[in-house]
Amino acid sequence: MSGGEAVPPDLAAQVSAFTARLRDRHGFLIGPGETADALRALGAVDVLERREVRGALRAVLSASPEQLRLFDLEFNAFFRVEGAAQPKLPPLLPETKAPGGEEQTDPGPPPPPQPGQRPAPKPTRAPAPDDAPDPDEDAPDSQAPGQPLAGEDQAPPDDAAVPSLRARLSPNAAPGQAVQAGGDDLPDLLRAASALVRSLQLGRARRLKPQPNRGPKLDARRTLRAAARTAGDATLLRWLGRPRRAPRFLLLIDGSRSMGADATLLLRFAQALHLRSRRVEVYAFSTGLTRLTPLLRRAPPGVPLTLPDLGDAWGGGTRIGENLLRLAREERAHVNRDTLILILSDGLDTGEPALVGRALRDLERRAGGVVWLSPLAAGPNYRPVQRAVAAALPFLDALLPVAGVDDLHALPRRLRAARRS
Repeated sequence: MSGGEAVPPDLAAQVSAFTARLRDRHGFLIGPGETADALRALGAVDVLERREVRGALRAVLSASPEQLRLFDLEFNAFFRVEGAAQPKLPPLLPETKAPGGEEQTDPGPPPPPQPGQRPAPKPTRAPAPDDAPDPDEDAPDSQAPGQPLAGEDQAPPDDAAVPSLRARLSPNAAPGQAVQAGGDDLPDLLRAASALVRSLQLGRARRLKPQPNRGPKLDARRTLRAAARTAGDATLLRWLGRPRRAPRFLLLIDGSRSMGADATLLLRFAQALHLRSRRVEVYAFSTGLTRLTPLLRRAPPGVPLTLPDLGDAWGGGTRIGENLLRLAREERAHVNRDTLILILSDGLDTGEPALVGRALRDLERRAGGVVWLSPLAAGPNYRPVQRAVAAALPFLDALLPVAGVDDLHALPRRLRAARRS
């Protein structure tokens, strides 16, 4: 197909599936508009040339050097040549037949060497083609499956086949149990949440409203009405102003194993903040992301907080960047200058730190403030050397400690100091 023609329907379907793969697996910010641009770019190249197709899609779908690397890997895996067989490696040594015909018998022990003659070497068996290494196996697995490790006692042979087991890294390491976050500190957390809501001032309302005290604009109509009661003498002036709007909170709680008891404390603080303000959104993440706001709304405040199994959002590993990108997509329409984003995490991450900076760059442009609360920051010799924290620092208003209820009480004062500086 020459440039400028329409893209075939089957290729258009493959491109749509490929963009969905980039978005779901690697957090590419790709929507229907980017997919349509990719199809238009393919209409300008020869789709029978693999190199031109890859170059056109790279120019539209990739936005950074890190994305270019991920794009090339996914493109080669997605648009591979169908029907191509996996390469087979040859045996380590050529297979040779033993002398004496195809039917080989046990030659028995070698004869004793004659005087002055060197002993014959022990016979070795050439590896069969089935013994060749499998190219699909992981590179670090130098030990063949089902074989004993070096220095390990080998069990006696048995007629029954012994099954071999291989450990794999599970993407979902959550315990699969209900989350118990109960505690007797809810009254203290409610006071800390109330102080935070009262002290936070981010944006003002767009419409002018009557002010009890002096404001930036004179309310002529209300002033004249008041003057009618005093024979036309405007003794009392009425004022208009834009009052402060109630702040909105977006909480992202790290529920990975490294957080330990700090995660349950921050979860109870999120519940207390939700009881003091209805403009609160709460998410939890580990290797996945889950919205907790509906669960907190249904939780009765008089009993210990218990949440159902959160799956891969609690008790597993840590993927901060991927989950921040997903949060940015889901909350993009709701984040504004009245929103304070609180990231409650120790910053110990196994993902790509570049994704953290990319997500926070987008959120910081929209939000009224982005604050990172870390239990590790409460240490006297703490340094923000974690890769995720270092990538997030240029986009943060403050990096503050949160190792207990006292730190939560001090949060409003520390936020004011950070915003003044």
